[in-house]
Amino acid sequence: MDRASHAYCQAVAALLRQHTGRRWMAPRRSSSKPGYYVISEYGLDPLYWPEDRLAGVELLTPPLPLPEADSVRREIIRAIDEIDGEFNFWPSDVTADCAWHINIDPGEEHNLDPEAFIVGVDELLLLSRNDRLFSKYAGLQRHSVGFSVLRHLDQDPQGKLLRPTLPILLSAHAGRGKSFAANFDKLLRGYLELRHFSAASFFDGPSLIEQLERILPAMEVPFNQTALLGDLFFKKFMVLATWLASTRERISWQVGPFNLMQAEGLVSFDDAPIGTILFDGSAELHLHGRKRYDHIAALRGFELPDVAEAVALLALDLAELRNFGAARKPSSSKVFQNEIVRLANVLKADPELSSDHQLAAVRALAASEPSSTAR
Repeated sequence: MDRASHAYCQAVAALLRQHTGRRWMAPRRSSSKPGYYVISEYGLDPLYWPEDRLAGVELLTPPLPLPEADSVRREIIRAIDEIDGEFNFWPSDVTADCAWHINIDPGEEHNLDPEAFIVGVDELLLLSRNDRLFSKYAGLQRHSVGFSVLRHLDQDPQGKLLRPTLPILLSAHAGRGKSFAANFDKLLRGYLELRHFSAASFFDGPSLIEQLERILPAMEVPFNQTALLGDLFFKKFMVLATWLASTRERISWQVGPFNLMQAEGLVSFDDAPIGTILFDGSAELHLHGRKRYDHIAALRGFELPDVAEAVALLALDLAELRNFGAARKPSSSKVFQNEIVRLANVLKADPELSSDHQLAAVRALAASEPSSTAR
């Protein structure tokens, strides 16, 4: 893989200093000291880029109050425009791999507990708006915890044992690492890394406060008042568990022999293929549109015995996207698509399960305590 050299990073830092007046630097080694840094971005490989594109870099800023962060953002936008023209501002195969990562430093008054985030933030809507949904770098927390919740409800359909212990389960099974849009691994360093936002949202999106409108209020909900949000989360999964119980026997799968790096097979609904499953120690499911390689949803990092749960979690995503008015292409199976519509209709019939109701509940709970400015 080709990566930006240290000399290249130094050249970019020099141009940023010139255009912004800030002390941008290109350190040879990572530094724990906050600053304005240009570093090589290993995830951006220019091998198939246009000939005039040389390398990709990552720009790091120190922790900043939101208004100041937006000011620095505008400086960077102007500098990029002056340094490199319009290329970075337009969607392309190159810019599609770029993203805007926002790190939240909670200070002393914000709640970075995974449970509050999982029950309080509609990541599906955020990722859909940013064209980051089903990316291997931006998994939903609901995908991480959903398997444990559905397995429990399969044995305890009324959830009598689950509901009182739900906060413990969610915190224990929260997604950690760079495959999740909310990377809770970074809590070990005192902040939360958010990977929901596209490069386009950096250049053309509204203010940081507006873009974080579904995240910051959830982090301001007091620890002792997340129960209402947990009830809404639990209620939605009760609906999904009922849907899965009615369809589980109609879901089947088979994986072929291991070939080189992985095994591949098909997942079917009523014996009609609806997706591809890959296995290389953990499983990866891609649901098909009308064409086999026209993927409409994906879920990664689960175990083979949980294929039915994976199908259910993606059915929930597709059902809610339909209710958002952001429906994706229909499934390759008309029968399975009808089941998605049925699930969507059940969810839509209960206003408490809507994204708008969740946001209103989060804002009301957050308003019950004084808030501070996050960085």
